[in-house]
Amino acid sequence: MSAPLNPPLTPGPEVKFGLWAPPESPLSIEYSLVVIEEIRHEVAEGFQRLSRGGIEVGGVLYGTHGERGIRILALRPIACEHARGPGLVFSDKDRMSLHEQLLRDKDDPQLEGMVSVGWFLSHTRSGILLSESDQEIYSIFFPAPWQVTMVVRPGRNNAMRAGFFVRDAEGSVKTDRSYLEFDFPDRLPAFIERAGERPGRDRRPPSLRRAEMSDAPVRERRERPEASSAPAQPFAPRGEESPPAFALPQFATAKPRRRNWLWLVGWAAVLVVAALLGLRYWMENSAPEPISLSLLEHDGQLLIEWNRSAKPVMKAVSGSLAIADGAQTETVSLNREQLAAGRFTYLRKTGTVEVRMTVQDAGGVKAQEESRYLGRAPEAPQSAQELHELEKRRDELEAEVQRLRQENNTQAARIQQLERLLRVLQTRLGIDSGKQ
Repeated sequence: MSAPLNPPLTPGPEVKFGLWAPPESPLSIEYSLVVIEEIRHEVAEGFQRLSRGGIEVGGVLYGTHGERGIRILALRPIACEHARGPGLVFSDKDRMSLHEQLLRDKDDPQLEGMVSVGWFLSHTRSGILLSESDQEIYSIFFPAPWQVTMVVRPGRNNAMRAGFFVRDAEGSVKTDRSYLEFDFPDRLPAFIERAGERPGRDRRPPSLRRAEMSDAPVRERRERPEASSAPAQPFAPRGEESPPAFALPQFATAKPRRRNWLWLVGWAAVLVVAALLGLRYWMENSAPEPISLSLLEHDGQLLIEWNRSAKPVMKAVSGSLAIADGAQTETVSLNREQLAAGRFTYLRKTGTVEVRMTVQDAGGVKAQEESRYLGRAPEAPQSAQELHELEKRRDELEAEVQRLRQENNTQAARIQQLERLLRVLQTRLGIDSGKQ
């Protein structure tokens, strides 16, 4: 473990922090409430993008770490193309993008003195736990013993509940639940206002500061008067009025043009709102709802899942899974009960598996969705190795039985020989006794 990058984990007087330190956890975590507010914004924005469940989002957490704790001070959102549905399941392109992002963030001047202390992600369709894909990203991109995972579960009215997942001394992670779940505080806006009123320090989130910096030239152009051929007038002291820079006719001719401009902007805003409402109505009523087909692998077993609550699945009377496993192809028919189950388990044989799901309703309308799994070829199953060992042991036992049988036959022949010799001796002794 490296030396601490900051003083002991105690909040300073100018920064508001929350503390996560359950007795079972080997790490204590301090998180900036400003970062919590940025996470709330990212999760809520993704949650509202779809009518049912939204999409899941994530981000890299930055801060400092010590021997027994970390401090979260900033975040950077993670880009995901959601090629496998609304869940935060990373494609190969997403993984390459995350790798490049971690390299770029090392040169970010706003993150100077900070390191990646973990990541956060939202679960909109499951509880606060780590799925197979979450564990894979955690182990590949955030392998340090002090790096953590934060899972956020959004609720109604922007309510958020979260929990941290940490590694123990052996490097294992308790994935079914967090040691401690907590609710996001709802007093942060007042804190931001009070911090913003303090002179000499801007306490707004970095994303808001960057947006204001990018918008500053626009505001400067809006607030700056139009250029005039007259010489510039010096600033008048308070209590004195400076003479107008333009003649009266110029003001009279410019005023109608400004009103016309505002009128055009108003109509343009109305048209844009109408277009957005129409587009949303068309998407909700015309665009098919995604099936959200996803593939998860565990010990050679490929778990094929889909959203059983999606409209195409609920209206379907039949379906099928076309599975291309390397050079082998297989088609599995699905009835209504299997479609309602929302999952199917397949024993993969290679490291490349492509699945195309097709559902059909009573009117013959079909909906299709494809997904691909890329990974290492599965190893020989443990049961086959055990069978080989049992067969080897069986052969050894059969050889031992054969040897014992041979020894038994030899002993039996020896016993018979001794019995015959005994009878001969008894006969001779009986004859001799009669003669005497």
